[in-house]
Amino acid sequence: MGRSKRFHDTKYGIHKDGEQIMIGESPVFIDTDDNLKIKGTAFRGTGGLWELLTCKNVNMHLIGMQDLKIYKKNIDNNQC
Repeated sequence: MGRSKRFHDTKYGIHKDGEQIMIGESPVFIDTDDNLKIKGTAFRGTGGLWELLTCKNVNMHLIGMQDLKIYKKNIDNNQC
């Protein structure tokens, strides 16, 4: 168990446009440590942030409060 149903974030979830990885309409750059850079802002690629960005059914046990803050403030709040 541990998974919570939620809608899949089709607007701000990660997707590919050709060979470019995108969130919304913004290109995403991922470094070798799985950190993300979106519109010049770097984000530490925690397991929880990746869970929010990539999973249809999010495992809430993997997500910390900081992951939620980053996601809501920067990604899901029309910043991309």
